Amino acid sequence: MTPSHQDKASPPGERLLQLDFLRGIAIIAVMGIHFFTVDTGSTLVWLVEYPLKHFGREGVTLFFTLSGFLVGGLLLREYAGTGTIDARRFIVRRMFKIWPAYYALILFHVVIGRHPRDTFLVQNTFHLQNYLGSSIAQTWSLAVEEHFYLLLPLALLGVARARPSPQTLLVLLAALCTLVLAGRLAAVAAGDLEGAYVYTHYRVDSLLYGVMLAVVYWLMPATYRALAARRTWLVAGVALLLAWLLCLQRTVALQEGIGFTVQSIGFCALIVLVLEHSGRLRETLAYRSVAWIGVYSYGIYLWHTVAREPGRIVIRTALEWGWPPLLIWALATVLQFAIAIVAGYVTTRLVEFPFLRLRETVMPARRSALPAEGMATDRNDPRRIGPSPRQQGVVD
Repeated sequence: MTPSHQDKASPPGERLLQLDFLRGIAIIAVMGIHFFTVDTGSTLVWLVEYPLKHFGREGVTLFFTLSGFLVGGLLLREYAGTGTIDARRFIVRRMFKIWPAYYALILFHVVIGRHPRDTFLVQNTFHLQNYLGSSIAQTWSLAVEEHFYLLLPLALLGVARARPSPQTLLVLLAALCTLVLAGRLAAVAAGDLEGAYVYTHYRVDSLLYGVMLAVVYWLMPATYRALAARRTWLVAGVALLLAWLLCLQRTVALQEGIGFTVQSIGFCALIVLVLEHSGRLRETLAYRSVAWIGVYSYGIYLWHTVAREPGRIVIRTALEWGWPPLLIWALATVLQFAIAIVAGYVTTRLVEFPFLRLRETVMPARRSALPAEGMATDRNDPRRIGPSPRQQGVVD
């Protein structure tokens, strides 16, 4: 596979254009729901804005499912090659990946003093902001992922000692997802909609569905190939997801309850569809542009809210000056997206990528767990499976 511009832009590690495309879709949706806008009365603008203003929360769920698939894949790849999991090594490598950029954001807010420190500092420092609240509101989902990164390797390490079959792993994960769903439904029934949305023990199933897909991908290659070959089924799954989002997501009880489960399963179908059937779309400028944004999605997610105040100022000033609403909308939208993307790009280059390079120096990725090309020497061994680490497309 010819290296893409993502490969050239990235620190040591490998990326896959399709997965960066999904990251790009997710972060664009998140930005869209958070940015200020103005009512233009235009049907065309309404059509453009609809997915941006209505699917931002779903962008977070897509991030969760992707994280489950990719991070679960890292651990399962190690298990497939060695029969065990080095939980300590995994957690330290995740710290190099996540913490520098995250704590740079926290330090920034400490220095500029935009928020009183008691509204975010302790909560965000100890990754409890989804339970205790934080004035840096977008970081709640990062707490969910931090808890997941800590608990998943420990859980898989414990389970791996029993050497379960892939089918048993899937049953265990499905049972855990069912328990999480039951707890979330109980929270919704009790009126705790905020908790159902942000608490880790109510949202971790979105990541676990991604882990289930990783189990199929890494430990059941024949099953994965059969699933990937059924493009009609995958398209139908994504179509059902869209139908759900368009028709039922406004029902809060459904959205906060069963909705996250429906979304996660639909996003698993979307991941496989994009991963295996993007075809010539990968060569289009639009696809590659979204994927380029996806490369910097973590930095953009951290910093995108800094674009809100400039957007608000532009809208307020332009309205006072009597500018046409359509022009104001276009200017404010472009400005906010541009500021957020530039902020994410710069901070990723200055913070995240250098620390990833440092990580590869002090704790390099292990590439010997599977054969050089990732192909099984014994194709009947379910722990030795098909795609190479490059094909898997993870910068872990």
